[in-house]
This record gives sequence, C-alpha cells and structure tokens, in this order.
Amino acid sequence: MKLTRHTYTSRGQKTLHFSIGFFGWFLLNLFLFGGTYLANFLFSSSLPADDPNTANLLGLIGFALSCVGFILNIGLLIYFGFTRYWIALGGLAAFAFSLFIILCAALLFLGACFLGLSGYGFGP
Repeated sequence: MKLTRHTYTSRGQKTLHFSIGFFGWFLLNLFLFGGTYLANFLFSSSLPADDPNTANLLGLIGFALSCVGFILNIGLLIYFGFTRYWIALGGLAAFAFSLFIILCAALLFLGACFLGLSGYGFGP
C-alpha cells in the first residue's frame, strides 16, 4: 500500500481536516471507552462470580482492550501524519487539550486538599 500525501489547496480544507482530527479523536476514544466498558460488563455477567480467577480474567480483558485503543490511537496518528497531516495535528491538539484539562483539574484538587487540610492545625 502506497501512502500519498494529500495536497491542500485552500485554508478551508485545512480547517475542516483539523476539525475532523480534533473532534474525531474525542469520538473515537469515547467509542473505545464505551466498547471497553460494555465488554467488561458482558464478560462479568457471563463469568461465575464465585471463581477467584474471574477478577484476574476481567482485568486482563480490560487491559487488552485498553492496549488495542492505545495502538489504534498511535497507528491512526502515524497514518494521518503521512497522508493528511492536518487531521494528525487535530488529533495531537485534542490530546494536548485533554492533558491540559487533566492537569488543571489535578491542580484544583491539590489546592482543595491543601485548603481543606490546612484548617486542622497540625502545628504546635
């Protein structure tokens, strides 16, 4: 299979492909998360609950499905990086935006914990 790079002729095409990459990344990962959750639910309801290996098997299934999602994300970024790089840039921007939101939420949580624990007076 030969990978050919798409030639962009207008700014509108670049904007459209960037938007497809940005919002498509969220949709793809939402679909993968829902599929992983559904598969774990279906497997947990079909396996016997009294077997001690059930939790290990469910963990292994969840891990395998997460690895499939990770490989799919990386593979699509590499593929679109060679063929339609504005879609790949949109996917990378979506990943960076998600990381930024998670870091901001972690800082807010850290601040809330610090303020909550500072009122108890651990000092002398």
